[in-house]
Amino acid sequence: MYYLPRKDKVYGMAIWLLPLIMLLLLIFQNSLAVIVIFILSNLFSLWVWNSTNYKIENDELFIRCWIFRKRVKIANIKKVVKTKNIYSSYALSTDKLEITESEKGQFYIAPNNFESFTEELKKINSKIIF
Repeated sequence: MYYLPRKDKVYGMAIWLLPLIMLLLLIFQNSLAVIVIFILSNLFSLWVWNSTNYKIENDELFIRCWIFRKRVKIANIKKVVKTKNIYSSYALSTDKLEITESEKGQFYIAPNNFESFTEELKKINSKIIF
């Protein structure tokens, strides 16, 4: 099952701030360096904003966020808790899930549909604490 990320304004502002600043500079100062940085910052922001996703397949959770990749065996997940915090991890939202693995600690994700995502995890590992 494939899940798109939940996205909110806080992370949107953080990701899109540099392109916005460069746009303002471009309006007032039309130089080649500003144009290049504007184009590169837009490409980078698009990449970060659109590359995050989560997939449950073959009893594993695959996480993709920008250049980061993570593979988690669902059997190793001990606890999943809804949380609101500013720690980003693999999420683009302050509304996210804190996932605790048995051996590797915690990480955060923000699938767009929490209920469907947690139901899918329960089907594979009924011992997860929610």
